[in-house]
Amino acid sequence: MACKQTKDILSCALLIATLFISGCNKDKCQTTATPEQYPDVRESAEMNIRSGAKDPGTVQFRGVQVWPQAIGNTFAVCGQTDVFGANSVTYVLFVAVVTRNDSAQDPGRRYSVETLVGSTTSEATKAYVETLTRCFDGGGPKPLPHNDIAPVPILPDNMAAPQQAVTAPAAPTPPPPPAGQPVVAYPTPGAAQGDVVMAQNGNIHSSPQGPVIGVEHEGTELHVFSEARGGWLQVGVGDTQPIGWVYEGLVRRH
Repeated sequence: MACKQTKDILSCALLIATLFISGCNKDKCQTTATPEQYPDVRESAEMNIRSGAKDPGTVQFRGVQVWPQAIGNTFAVCGQTDVFGANSVTYVLFVAVVTRNDSAQDPGRRYSVETLVGSTTSEATKAYVETLTRCFDGGGPKPLPHNDIAPVPILPDNMAAPQQAVTAPAAPTPPPPPAGQPVVAYPTPGAAQGDVVMAQNGNIHSSPQGPVIGVEHEGTELHVFSEARGGWLQVGVGDTQPIGWVYEGLVRRH
């Protein structure tokens, strides 16, 4: 990556900005959205960035735009920010993903904000990638079409036994954790565990930790078909067939 050869953050930020301008898709770079359309969304994103800076009062912004995403009530706030202190003139890319509740359900309009600020070489690269995937109208992950996704196959319970059993080698016993480090217990694979509700908008994966195949909305009721190690649940809308896997931290059980 060219940014690894730069001598300072400013040079890297300028290089990333140049890549963004030269690699920008025409349709994705049209500036049809303006910050004035979503002042509350922009304010929540900027407040989040300021709260993570060493000197919040000196943080500056420029070129900020707000883009509605494909998922309802989700917005990408994109632009440049200077988070390096009062004497700095270094602006870097940032992307903030803001999710707000429907005003009819939540008059206070509480916000969930995730920000990525290119204040280091690696973070600048990530911010550039997020800019290409989110900073346009209708960007980000698409809603999950339930009827168009092939279900994850489930092994039948009555599979015929092989003619000759093969004994697999025993898995090595992992070393004990260092003193003072907590032991993380993972659930063992199991059968269906009832129903859950999405506690927030969350990704649905093709397999545990696999590729993202869609997004389920907050409040969607899902049926759990099985569980896997690491806190993964195989879920579906209704109890007919599963659609994919979701991390259990994104749902709440009935």
